[in-house]
Amino acid sequence: MSTALLDIPQALEARAIEVLTPLVGADAIAYPNVLFEPKGGTPWARVDHLPARTSPAGLGQDAQTRHPGVFQVSLFFPLGDGAGAANVAAQAVCDGFARGTTLQAGATLVRIQSASAGPALREEPWWMRPVTVFWLVHA
Repeated sequence: MSTALLDIPQALEARAIEVLTPLVGADAIAYPNVLFEPKGGTPWARVDHLPARTSPAGLGQDAQTRHPGVFQVSLFFPLGDGAGAANVAAQAVCDGFARGTTLQAGATLVRIQSASAGPALREEPWWMRPVTVFWLVHA
């Protein structure tokens, strides 16, 4: 039995902890369905899992299944402090999830296809810089 659906978030979140801890601190990362209250004036990050539709990766009953998806990292910095720190953090996330990176949890290998920083948005009282990480698993 495949454990890909359990392993994928585990692999992505483990890398997020490595990348985000030096930027915002380990206790300033919000995870799906976990209560989190950001501290005013302190940078923080939110991670979201957006799996896409699975499909066969080949022909036949025994072909692997292709699991694509998006790992969304939203970086929040105090509004009014300039864009510099948010840009540095976005670059660090893109570097940490560079194209070709392979992450592993259990027997599942998560291959990073790309990581792109999007335009920053004003989300009172924060300046939010999104980074979108596209990943793919064959299981």
